[in-house]
Amino acid sequence: MLKKEHKILVVVSPDPVERKQLLSRLAVRLGFARIPSDAAKIISNDIFSIDLATAYFVFCSNYNFRGAVLTNQRLYEMAARGLCVVVGVRSIPREYEFICRVFYPEDLP
Repeated sequence: MLKKEHKILVVVSPDPVERKQLLSRLAVRLGFARIPSDAAKIISNDIFSIDLATAYFVFCSNYNFRGAVLTNQRLYEMAARGLCVVVGVRSIPREYEFICRVFYPEDLP
């Protein structure tokens, strides 16, 4: 099982299908599901379908750090409190690397 840091966990891949598969494998490693097909059920396609005020965890396969600064802040606050925040992105902006733990396809076999 993977040790949870107080950072946003970010899966980086240009392909949205691959991102969702990688997020499923990461959810299994974190203990949120037993198999990747079950993990796929808890992954949202976009951040706006998740109620961040009441969420116990966040799994989102298509996120853009350049979108809303307040959403970035809210996600970081959740991660800093110890909640699991995992997002999939095409690329991660340099200014957000310090609050993230980044996973690439070769990191998640």
